[in-house]
Amino acid sequence: MKDSQNKTELDRGILTSSYKEEVKRDPQKEKRKSISRIKSLILNHQGKIESQIGVILQVFLFVLAITMI
Repeated sequence: MKDSQNKTELDRGILTSSYKEEVKRDPQKEKRKSISRIKSLILNHQGKIESQIGVILQVFLFVLAITMI
């Protein structure tokens, strides 16, 4: 009976320590993932902003050309 109790305590200790290591590693991975996500969002959003600015300028020039005629 004591052997089974010792095994479960040992397993539990191993799981706890591995869990602690995993918990320590996960925030580092999440930070890397979130930084790369932020970079990709900025790059994708920047392209959309440039596109929108280009369209606004084209419309403005078109309206300006029509009003001058």
